[in-house]
Amino acid sequence: MDQLDQLISELKQMGEEVKKVVCRSIDALVNRNYQEALEIINEDDLIDNQLIVLEEKITFLLAERNPKGKELRCCLSVFKLAKDLERIGDYATNIAEIVLELKNEEYIKPLIHIPQLAALAVNMLEVSLKAFVEENADLAEAVCRKDEKADNMYEGIYNELTQMLTDPGDLQRVRQAIRFHMIARFLERIADHATNIGEETILLYTGKRVKY
Repeated sequence: MDQLDQLISELKQMGEEVKKVVCRSIDALVNRNYQEALEIINEDDLIDNQLIVLEEKITFLLAERNPKGKELRCCLSVFKLAKDLERIGDYATNIAEIVLELKNEEYIKPLIHIPQLAALAVNMLEVSLKAFVEENADLAEAVCRKDEKADNMYEGIYNELTQMLTDPGDLQRVRQAIRFHMIARFLERIADHATNIGEETILLYTGKRVKY
């Protein structure tokens, strides 16, 4: 395996770890698993460190091989995607922090739409990385087309939570509605980063710059 293939392999592994931590954060929210939330927060540096290692290897490869053309573009794409993955990991940590903030509080509503948005965002992440690794621009485009659905799901959650703010005297209700909105926003941003990965994949393998 040459150095570039190794970079892509490590990026794929980083993506798997990030996907797992997003799923764990939603599991902690739904099942009120505070120990899981605490572990996610404590492990945040692991993904940050993966980004640092990838950055160092990319820098070394650029200096040693002075790649040109597609090889150079691929190196730069790996760097961009690693940054997207690191940011997604941060959002998962943010969700875990909110889980701890809501500790021992009864939820103001059943969690239905937030897990649905999470499932869509995780699927987009998984498929966008698969498209990059397999050099499949069509698959990447299919992921990007799902971004509007994620936006619409977020908008629906936002509107529902806004209706819960009609009684400003119920501070716990207001506080939770704001926290759930933050979680939905983080998930929508995860979907956006998955779309970024799809767009970068399309650019790398077709030369076509698209924006969804």
